[in-house]
Amino acid sequence: MAALRRLTRSQFATALADIFGAEVQRSRLDSDNYTGNFAVIGAASVVTSELGAERYLSAVEAAVDAVFSDDAKRSAFVGCEPTAADDACVRGYLARVGRQAWRRPLTDEELDGLVTVAQTASTELESLTEGTRWATVALFSSLDFLYRAELGAPAGGTSLRISGYEMASRLAFLLWNSLPDDALLDDAASGALDTTAGVLAAAERMLSAPQGQRSVGAFAEDYMRLDRVLTQAKDSSLYPEYGTNLQAAMVRDMRETWELVAFQDNASALDLFSTRKVVANAELATLYGLDPSGLSPGEYAVMELPADGARVGILGKMAFLSQFANQKEGSPTLRGRFMREITLCTPVEPPPGNVALELPEPLPDEPMTKRDRLAKHRTEVGCAVCHALMDPMGLPFENFDAIGRFRTADRGLTIDASGEFEGATVAGSKELGSAMSASPAVP
Repeated sequence: MAALRRLTRSQFATALADIFGAEVQRSRLDSDNYTGNFAVIGAASVVTSELGAERYLSAVEAAVDAVFSDDAKRSAFVGCEPTAADDACVRGYLARVGRQAWRRPLTDEELDGLVTVAQTASTELESLTEGTRWATVALFSSLDFLYRAELGAPAGGTSLRISGYEMASRLAFLLWNSLPDDALLDDAASGALDTTAGVLAAAERMLSAPQGQRSVGAFAEDYMRLDRVLTQAKDSSLYPEYGTNLQAAMVRDMRETWELVAFQDNASALDLFSTRKVVANAELATLYGLDPSGLSPGEYAVMELPADGARVGILGKMAFLSQFANQKEGSPTLRGRFMREITLCTPVEPPPGNVALELPEPLPDEPMTKRDRLAKHRTEVGCAVCHALMDPMGLPFENFDAIGRFRTADRGLTIDASGEFEGATVAGSKELGSAMSASPAVP
């Protein structure tokens, strides 16, 4: 089916980083639309707001400035020194960069339009550099960059077939989460991507490249909804260490652990639930109870959780635990719902409109654990059926607070972290991870 798909936040940011070496603040971009829990699917139906368009433009301008504000970087990037805004240097540069940005060769009319931008800006700003810079901004703020077009080419009769350049774009964003390189675009031009063998050969080459690990990391980012980690608020009086640096570390830990299990361990996806690997900076390592000595600021290292420790697998990671929590405490219901719906594909109906969602607050002289409060909540009409699906799979994580730190008590009371998985009792989150690794239902 013909479609236009807007680049996801992750794809947009990765593409600009690959081209300009500039970091994009993803949380300031227009939100992704999650369909079937995946932004890459929802990209075909997302709506871009006027404010969103402005933010895309601002991100592009900042990325281009990262190169054009430095004479040496600009000269290397453009590859020549223009003598006029419409000379062979500028036209050749725009054709070369435009082919990668738009994932296809530019038409003569499109190239003429960009050259006109360069001429106008050069005249008004009295600078050839500014002319080339603004033409570059126009190139990357175009809808041809922001949207992936899969409109097809005639394939006989009324049929349409994905074109070679559309296939190059599809492969690049699937396997690299970014733009195609020259080799992939050359494959499209030669017709190699019109054959099954050609597509397989290209995919093998791309997966073996360093950026090939992005395919798994990008999948994890969608599947685990890591976009929400960066927007979660926590009570600063309870969690003073929680901030943007820690949140970014949580996301990186989750993404790169998926990549390590797939590419370094060459393991089954089920091993994700029992792996003891973490990718941590000093701040995250400390919260995991690991020794951060030797890690300089901003440095990350692959570490291993102790075999007798409290957490294991991707569901023991702070990115998962902090995401499914509120500002003050963890939520067995939210954690259990994610596991029920995403790992077991069992939809949980939303609560009826007449049901109170708040858990009963305990009296000051009668403390109650979250388990006790949930048990009382399930006695209410309309609550028991859905909570019975979610809570038993979320309660094994009660040893972890709102940011995923380990704890042994809740309101001064010893935590009971037992739960159930597929009808069998599990003593805690580690036992749950082992059960999921061995379950025939999870794959």
